[in-house]
Amino acid sequence: MYEVLIVGAGISGMRLAQLLQQRGTHYCLIDARFRLGGRIVSQSMAEGVQPESGHHRYDLGPSWVWPNQPRINQLARQLGIKLYPQYDQGTLVYQDQFGSIDTTINAAPMSGSLRVQGGQQSIIDRLSTKLEAERVWLNHTVRSITQAEAGVSVKCATSCGTKIILAQRIVLAVPPRLVAKSISFFPKLKPEQTQVMGDIPTWMAGQSKFTAVYSKPFWRDHGLSGDGVSRIGPLSEIHDASPENESRGALFGFFGWPVQQRQVPEKKLIEQAITQLRQMFGPEAAHPLQVSLQDWAADPLTATAADVEQKVQPQCGSLTELDHLWQGRIMFSSAETAKGFSGLVEGALEAAEKVFNDLIAYDVNH
Repeated sequence: MYEVLIVGAGISGMRLAQLLQQRGTHYCLIDARFRLGGRIVSQSMAEGVQPESGHHRYDLGPSWVWPNQPRINQLARQLGIKLYPQYDQGTLVYQDQFGSIDTTINAAPMSGSLRVQGGQQSIIDRLSTKLEAERVWLNHTVRSITQAEAGVSVKCATSCGTKIILAQRIVLAVPPRLVAKSISFFPKLKPEQTQVMGDIPTWMAGQSKFTAVYSKPFWRDHGLSGDGVSRIGPLSEIHDASPENESRGALFGFFGWPVQQRQVPEKKLIEQAITQLRQMFGPEAAHPLQVSLQDWAADPLTATAADVEQKVQPQCGSLTELDHLWQGRIMFSSAETAKGFSGLVEGALEAAEKVFNDLIAYDVNH
């Protein structure tokens, strides 16, 4: 029996695992995916494309951190990962509802933010080297949690069949809404507890990101920052995502169209996004070396039907109603449950830190 079973190998679950390992706790970390990182994933240049100098990847999930976020800044330093400023020199490109273009606006909406060298997945990669491999199990999907005399019994679906894992306590480091939708509890939770979990929107779940990589950040030569705003789309918000050394140029944008409007072949969406970039940034934007499209609304390990219907990026919050679920046998640790930086990478680390401190306090008092 494990002292702590962590469900969800995103940055919150991985950070909690690292802290528990440093303390000598007998833990296990599982995830339904075949990879680590959860909503943090970064794409390298495809095979056959001339490699760039240095190793850079392009973020398909979270893109930024900020100087006022102590945990992610400290973790990056501890892992030896460099953070560099978001490029913000030049003017913003504005496209109005009629398609007219204005390149004279002096605005830098993400000025002061920081990017992660090598993409945010660099943090996941470095964290993974700190964990004992035999304690990390991928392709383990939790189906049910049953209260037991000494803790919990967790039924998982794996590629090899059903597996039962016993633990004194379980930490759900996945979005609460996914927990409410996909995991059965025995005995059943109170309706109001399930409702609380279902009411917390999942960060990024309704979002879709598009990235186009070029041989250089050509827009900078024209006095443009790479920032863009469009009232017609498909991309509503665009930013420079180039590596710090300018070995490549990259623009990424958030799709402003709702999920229902995005239900067309991916090839067509990509063509429409490239056409828009050409309209806003000039003819050079029509010829990217590589493009990527990540629609989180189509990922069943991220989004539920309720998230897909979300019209705006939600505000998250703390699940105080579930703080002592099953006498503390069940705990929650995801970006959505953080108080100070809910929904952000910093919030995911904040949630892990809180659960770790709660676990220590529990051990001390028992």
